[in-house]
Amino acid sequence: MSGSAASTPLQVVGHFDDPHAGAERALPDLAQALQGLRQVALWSDVPVHPYFAARGVRQLVDGGQRVAADGGMLLISGVHVALGAWLEGLHPGRIVLRYNLPDHQRLFDAIVRIRAATGLDPELVFVSAIMQSSVGLAGRVEPSLILLDSFLQGPVERHHGVAVTVGRMSRDAIGKHDPQDIAIYRMLAARGLRVRIMGGTCLAPWLAGVAGIDLLPSGEQPAADFLQTLDIFFYRTGSFVEPYGRVVLEAMASGLPVVASSSGGYAEQMENGVDGVIVQTQEQALQALRLLADQPDVRHQLGTAARNRSIALHGPQAVARLIRNYCA
Repeated sequence: MSGSAASTPLQVVGHFDDPHAGAERALPDLAQALQGLRQVALWSDVPVHPYFAARGVRQLVDGGQRVAADGGMLLISGVHVALGAWLEGLHPGRIVLRYNLPDHQRLFDAIVRIRAATGLDPELVFVSAIMQSSVGLAGRVEPSLILLDSFLQGPVERHHGVAVTVGRMSRDAIGKHDPQDIAIYRMLAARGLRVRIMGGTCLAPWLAGVAGIDLLPSGEQPAADFLQTLDIFFYRTGSFVEPYGRVVLEAMASGLPVVASSSGGYAEQMENGVDGVIVQTQEQALQALRLLADQPDVRHQLGTAARNRSIALHGPQAVARLIRNYCA
């Protein structure tokens, strides 16, 4: 790392109000990965959730708390960040803007606002190739940083002593769930499988009280602990399209076979039939889940390959490559 980079903190501005939002969860992990290499200052454009406050995030106040980015690097974590008066008068050497929310107009507006306030064109970073191709702008593809240690602790082989368990985790928002999944959960429970959904209380009007289905709020358990209670991870979304979908990669790191739709950025990282199963229809989803429920050897094979794939994408060597982008 150059001496100038070492002497100037990396200033990171995010939207730190939801501890279950993947875009922001990656940022304290980035600060941790850069420890000893570069100081990182974490700022929020909204009131800071206690989870993030405990990890050193401070709230920006226009005219008060100020980003000290002169000569250094400013990382804006997404187009959902409000580019308020705090941006005026900054003189960073570089500005990096992550595109991790599919809203092209907000991206174009952010580029214009950053250029007008600082005189710099931001370097664009896309969390997946699908995000870059959707907008057609130059930049680099950089998956969301995930520190895998806690997800690698448990064995691939599950021994619950209970029925095969299918589950998922996400923010507790209806747009995070494919409406067709409600029927699948009912069918799985009717076949004697267990269903656990962390971030699923929004489905209570349709699934509350159904035997064999547990609807948990987001964050009810640490993610790594929750994933150890599952045998199969099933993930599709509704109106919200996952730009990357870090929960899928966390499930893979936990050694779970994953059945997921083809519409998210995570699908770029999966090889269908090798380290997961990618489905496009309701029939394919149900067929894949039934096959995995009935064949523990296949679950183990896919889960082992999934863990290896996640390590290749987010293990120590991958993290070292990623943080080099923030040391220059």
